[in-house]
Formats: sequence, structure tokens, C-alpha cells
Amino acid sequence: MNNFRKTISAICILGIAASLAGCGSAKAAESNKVKIGVLRTADSVPLYLADKEGLYKKYGLDAEVIEFGSASDQSKAAETGAIDIMMTDMVVPSIIEKGGTDMQVIATALGAEPSQGKMSVVAGVSGKVNEASDLEGSSVAISEGTFIEYLLDSYCEELGIDISKVEKVNIPAISLRYSVLMENGETDCAVLPDPMGDFAEMNGGRMVIDDTKLSGNYSITVIAANKKFTKKKETCEKFIKAYNDAVDLINGSPDEYKDFVLEKANVPDALVDKYVVPTYPKNTVPTQEEVERVENWMVDKGILDKPYSYEDIVDNSFCVK
Repeated sequence: MNNFRKTISAICILGIAASLAGCGSAKAAESNKVKIGVLRTADSVPLYLADKEGLYKKYGLDAEVIEFGSASDQSKAAETGAIDIMMTDMVVPSIIEKGGTDMQVIATALGAEPSQGKMSVVAGVSGKVNEASDLEGSSVAISEGTFIEYLLDSYCEELGIDISKVEKVNIPAISLRYSVLMENGETDCAVLPDPMGDFAEMNGGRMVIDDTKLSGNYSITVIAANKKFTKKKETCEKFIKAYNDAVDLINGSPDEYKDFVLEKANVPDALVDKYVVPTYPKNTVPTQEEVERVENWMVDKGILDKPYSYEDIVDNSFCVK
């Protein structure tokens, strides 16, 4: 009888151990899952390419790249935890943080230097504006309370333009902002991202401000992650390695990947021959000064009650030199 009991006990112990080992394996597998939110812009291309080239799998990640039709839909997904990582601008992480979902910037997508990630103020068919000084007394299409408005305010501050004399017209959708500027003439100017600014210029618009030629570095886009994900240090490190590998592929062979970039960045056919594949940064995050500038602007606009600290918004521990 004693031997029988010992045998049963041994079986039970082995069963429990196997069950615990199975749970451990399930948890390990689950920790490698990552959902990545992207937009059809040049800033998201390395995230797309890492998936196409199997780089996430190379590092053992079970990655799902989810494309969103608008930045607002992407932000909503981040707020609800439907995605772990997203390509976004410098304003969005703080807004999501304010809403109760902790987000941190873990890498710069474009804009580590002023020459990257071009944004423009373009004058349209009204013919009222020919240079930056003409912005006073004119109307400019923006997306109110977003990074687009931050850019216009920053440009005007650097160039000594009185922003209170600029009429801001709220048109969130980029495509509508373009058509209102170039087809309807309902606004004198619009703030447009690359390559839409160049496309507007090609079709008769006038480049009033090209922010790659300004002294300040403003149009920075970033890779931001839910803090629940960044706490999984090993998994987040694997993501950064895959991302960096994709950056190396593009930077090392821009001609080879140009067609892929053109597709994912939604470059108009008329600009294909002139389009230059961006040089993507890696192992870098925005500086404290750049973050504080955005935070203080958000407080001034009443978007935030108080600024978040640099450490709240940025985790630079994954930028391995």
C-alpha cells in the first residue's frame, strides 16, 4: 500500500511539474507577441519592411503589423491596448498618457536631424502668399490641437511671424487639406507632410516654408510603445534589433528598396522619379529639449494641465550604441 501511495504521489508531482512547465512555455511564447500599428507614410516603412523580410521572426517575435487609415484610429487602438507599438508624432504619446494608457517613445522614426522628415507650409491658388512674411493676415489649413498645429506655431516663432495674425483653419484630413488648398482656394496655405508638400508645389503651389531648411528641429516622428510592453525588456530589445536591421537594409540599398518605399509612403506617380528615399536614423530618441518644447506647447494650448517629464515620455534604454 505504501509503495502504491508513493507511486501515485510521484505521478502527481510529475503531472504538476509538467503543467507548470507548460504554463511557463505558454507565457514565454506569449511574451514574444507584438502588435504594431502603422500608417501609410515614409515614417512607417522600416516597420513594414521588418515584417516583409522576416526580421521579426528572425528574433523570435510573433509580430502582427496592423495598418490604420488614420492617425486617430491608430491612437484609439493604442489607448485600448489593441496595439503594443505605433509609429506616431511627438504629441500623441502625451495625449494617450493623459487618457490613462502609459506610452513611451523608444526610438526616433524620422527627424533625428532637421534634414529628415520634411514638412512644409505651401501656398495655393489664392495667390495671396509668396513668402513666409506674408503669412500674417493669411489663412493656413492645419489640424487643430495636433502636431501639425505645433509645427506651424514653431515655424512662426523661429521666423518672427506673429502667430496671432495667422488665421488657422481646422482641416484634420490631409487629402482634404490638399484639395481645399489646391482646388478650392478656400485657404491661402496649408501645412502638408512629405511628399504632399512637394506634390502641391509641382501642381502650382508655392513652397513658403520647408522645415528642413530651418535651424530648429521640429518635425520629429517616433516609435512609441505601451509601457506594459517596454517592461518586457527582452521582447522590446528584440523588436529594436529587428527594426534596426530593417533600417540598415534601406540605408544600405536605397535603390533596391525604393519601389517598396514608394508603395508604403503613398508617393504620387508624378513624384516617383524625383522622390529620394529617406535616410532613417537608428538607436536614437528625441532630446530632452525637443520633448520639453512639445510638452510646454501642449500646456500653453490647454491640451495638458502640466507637462510630463522627459523620463515619463521617453525610454532611451533600448537605444544600444
